[in-house]
Amino acid sequence: MFPRASVRAVAALLSVFALGACSSLTDSVMNTVAGKVQLACPPQNIVADASRRLTYQPGPGRDLIDIDNEIIVNRVSLVCDSSVDRSTHAGTMKVAVTTHMEAVRGPANKDRKTDIEFFVSVTDRANKVLYREAFTIKLAFAENESRREVASAPVPLILPIQAGQTGKNYRILVGLVITREQLEMNRRDRRPRL
Repeated sequence: MFPRASVRAVAALLSVFALGACSSLTDSVMNTVAGKVQLACPPQNIVADASRRLTYQPGPGRDLIDIDNEIIVNRVSLVCDSSVDRSTHAGTMKVAVTTHMEAVRGPANKDRKTDIEFFVSVTDRANKVLYREAFTIKLAFAENESRREVASAPVPLILPIQAGQTGKNYRILVGLVITREQLEMNRRDRRPRL
């Protein structure tokens, strides 16, 4: 059995949380209960021209048997946590960006290894690049494996939020680091080869 004073304290606390649904609750109480403002994540996109990397073995051959590997970016996932002051409407947003890809080993890949180079970029609404960094995943296929789903380690970003801004003031872009030849191949045909 709980002491009568404890029951009263719990009942009082529950009544405060019940009042949270009322529009008459003041900002000061909301600050005590919620502590911060949560904003929606920025929009994210996969750069179409850099969504696929088809790598051939060294030499002039460009047939199916000459393919070393093919990497395709399937999707991007974001986890966001904003810390915005209720009075100034300014603060920061922490964003963790995970890039999900599919890696396929081609007939010319004998050592069952490949490096996946990808980038994460942040732009503003005018598409001005504010940040861009490339990362590498060292991949080794198992003995009986020719295809694998790959997820990058989350890339941490901190975005400044000024008064009047939201996550929509930024855009997260991801893609693969590719050569000029691979870019031209993607522009001609983005369909998977393997």
